[in-house]
Amino acid sequence: MNIKILDSWLREYLKTKATPKEIGEKLSLTSLSVEKVEKYKSDFLYEMEITTNRPDLFSVTGIARETAAILPTFGIEAQFLPLRLKKEEYKGENKVPVVINNDPRLVNRVSTVLMEVTLGESPKKIKERLEASGIRSLNNLIDVTNYVMRVVGHPAHVFDFDRLNTQTLTIKEAREGEKITTLDEKNYTLNGGEIVAVDDKGKIVDLLGIMGLQNSVVNERTKRILYFIDNNEPYHIRNASMGLSIRTEAAALNEKGVDANLAMDAILYGIELFEKFANGKQVSEIIDIYPNKPKVMKRAPLTNHYTYVRVHSLRFKNVHDRTERA
Repeated sequence: MNIKILDSWLREYLKTKATPKEIGEKLSLTSLSVEKVEKYKSDFLYEMEITTNRPDLFSVTGIARETAAILPTFGIEAQFLPLRLKKEEYKGENKVPVVINNDPRLVNRVSTVLMEVTLGESPKKIKERLEASGIRSLNNLIDVTNYVMRVVGHPAHVFDFDRLNTQTLTIKEAREGEKITTLDEKNYTLNGGEIVAVDDKGKIVDLLGIMGLQNSVVNERTKRILYFIDNNEPYHIRNASMGLSIRTEAAALNEKGVDANLAMDAILYGIELFEKFANGKQVSEIIDIYPNKPKVMKRAPLTNHYTYVRVHSLRFKNVHDRTERA
């Protein structure tokens, strides 16, 4: 999969005097293939091929981190500038007015928040960066989700909360034969096993990890959004995306196993961008459902390690001695 990013965007998270040509050359010699470095208006545009085993590089911050690690090995100074996010405590008392019924076998983490917003056009810089990356600018609400995905490396989604008109969202596997209409107005018959979200009447309102649906997409009347991050089980996403022939960047990312720990970064960065570009106001606390947190392994004391090595060395020596005596 290829990714395109502007040099000016990369340097928001990378401090170095290396030229775009040098960055392209050094990266190509090490961890990823830079197919092109070309002039783009007053900027430079990188086109990079990312291998399937490196989903951590499907973002501007991921590539900046990698570049900051690679350049010093060639004697070029470089520093990674991480995304700085402030998690301000929500001062209100409102909870998200939707109960999320998650199936942890299907979705490893769900993070969501309710926001009041004003739909409009995105600022010129946001539109230019997205379009240079091959992502069409639609409106400030959709653009924020795509911008978050490109910066953080985790797909994001937004529902029109009032069009949802439900008290519950239940995440489940779809049944064979169920029908949906995606936000690009295409109709599909599901094969069964796709990860979907249904409302309290059982109607499918989202094809998780792949594409939003027409019945809950934002439009010119949108006033409130449910900003939604879902970290999905890769096998289901791959099967659904290939089975339905829906190939989106979100699907391509999710099927490779996105780091669930990026979900909170995606939520916080999205809130910040909605506040900045859509007159956004957070009107609920953040719900964060994370049932399958990775277990942190405690490092064994060094004495145990040496004891283990010594015991096995003695065992090997005893076997060797017996062989010689035989």
